[in-house]
Amino acid sequence: MIIVMKPHATENDIESVLGEIKEMGYKPRVIKGDVQTVIGAVGDENSHQSLEMLKTLEPVEQVIAVQAKHKLASREFHPESSVVSVGGNKIGAGNFGLIAGPCGVESIEQMHQVCKDLSAVGVKILRGGAYKPRTSPYDFQGLGEEGLEILAEMKRVYGMAIVTELVGVPYVEKVAEVADMIQIGARNCQNFNLLEVAGAAGKPVMLKRGMSVTVKEWLSCAEYLMVHGCPDVILCERGIRTFETATRNTLDLGAVAAVKKESHLPVIIDPSHAAGRLDLVLPLSKAGIAVGADGIVVESHPCPHKALSDAAQQIPSAAFGDYLKAIEPYVELYTQSFK
Repeated sequence: MIIVMKPHATENDIESVLGEIKEMGYKPRVIKGDVQTVIGAVGDENSHQSLEMLKTLEPVEQVIAVQAKHKLASREFHPESSVVSVGGNKIGAGNFGLIAGPCGVESIEQMHQVCKDLSAVGVKILRGGAYKPRTSPYDFQGLGEEGLEILAEMKRVYGMAIVTELVGVPYVEKVAEVADMIQIGARNCQNFNLLEVAGAAGKPVMLKRGMSVTVKEWLSCAEYLMVHGCPDVILCERGIRTFETATRNTLDLGAVAAVKKESHLPVIIDPSHAAGRLDLVLPLSKAGIAVGADGIVVESHPCPHKALSDAAQQIPSAAFGDYLKAIEPYVELYTQSFK
C-alpha cells in the first residue's frame, strides 16, 4: 500500500501516521517531496490489518493499493526516476553513467595501466572483479583479497570510484570496505540470501539480470535489496540466454524499455557480456543508449589478448577514447531528453 499525505503535512502528522503503520505490523518507507510526503507500507496484507482504515486519518489524502509485488521498486510508489550516486558520480534521470574496467583484477601493473588510460579520457568509475564466479572450476577465479587491496590502491591513487562483485556472504564486509557500489552478478541474481546481506551492507548495488530471469523476477530481486535497506539500486541488463549463437547472450533492449516504464530505478546495459565479441560492443552500446539506458558498464583491458578472462570482448584501454567519441552523440541525446 502507498499512503499519500495531504500537502504540507507537518512532521507530527507524518510521525503519527508512521506510528499507526508500524502498529499494524508493516514497515514504512518514506519519500518526502517539496509539497507532499508519500509513505510505502511493506508487509503481507493477508496476515495484517488492512491499511484502508488510514483513509480516516485527517493528515492522509489517499491510500493506494500497489498491485506489483515489487512495491518499493515500482513507479506507483516512486513516480519520478531515481538518481543513484556512486562515489559522488550520479547515474539516472538524465545523468549518464559510464563504468569501465577489466573483467578481472590480474595484477597491480595491469590495473595501473588501465586506470591511467581510462582516467585520462574522463572515466570516473572503475569496475574490476577481485572475485570471479566462473562456469568452470579450472578458469581464473580472481585474486580475492589481494585483488581488493589492488582496487583500494587504484582508488587512492586515481580517485576513481570502485565497482566490484560480491560472490558470497562471507566476503560482504571486505568487499563493502573497498567498493563504492557492490555488483551482484547474473549467476547470483536470485541468490536471495546474498541479496539480503548485500542490501544491508550500506552501499549502492548494481544488480545484473540473470540469464533466464524475467523482468518481473528481476524487479522482485531488486525488491529484496530495497526491503533490506538499500534504496540505491541500479539494474543492469547484460543479455539473456536464447537459442542465438552469433552473440554470447542476447541483449534484451525491450526489457530496458519495459523496466524504465515499470520502475523508477536507473537501468544500465552491459554490451560486453551481451556481445562476447569486441566488434559488436559499440553498436550494442549505441542501441542501448538510444532505447533509454541510463548508463553503460563496459570491459576494457590494457592487453585484451592476454586477459585471463573474457579476452574477446574487452576494449583496449589505450583506445577507449575512440569508443567514447563514438557514443558521445547518443549520450547527448539521452541527456537532452530529460531537459
